[in-house]
Amino acid sequence: MHLKGKEKHFWRSYFSISSLADIPLEIGRFRAIDDEVDDQVLFYLASRIPTIYNIYLKFTHATDEGVKHISNIQNLEQLTLRDHKNITNEAIPYLNKLADLEYLDILKTKIQLEDLPGLFNLQKLKELYISSENLDKEYLLEHVITMKEILPNCILYINYESYE
Repeated sequence: MHLKGKEKHFWRSYFSISSLADIPLEIGRFRAIDDEVDDQVLFYLASRIPTIYNIYLKFTHATDEGVKHISNIQNLEQLTLRDHKNITNEAIPYLNKLADLEYLDILKTKIQLEDLPGLFNLQKLKELYISSENLDKEYLLEHVITMKEILPNCILYINYESYE
């Protein structure tokens, strides 16, 4: 079987790979910033490379569907999905499947503080970054307390401010 079309272009552009046989089963990191990476590209990545330890995406075209593809990756320890307005609370069940995550950055997505209890499986999580338009301290502390009960070993960063 040969690589074709958009998938062939992806593997050549990002990994200098032209043959299906040359695609590794494991990589340390995949990074795309201000890039054309979309859900289809994330499907290629997740379906061909079962183990990736770090994915960093910022200002790409990823959506909830892309997060669904990412959720099939094994041993993912660090995931950054910063500045993605098309990643919403619909992605929470997929993120919750990533039980090896230690670091999750969902700053500037449509995921809200109210959605975070859905991440209950992420017991290895040490750092979680999220944005909130509501800056009321009582509101923020209420959600911090809830998350501390669910993920006691995780430091929550809201709008870059640490809540331990």
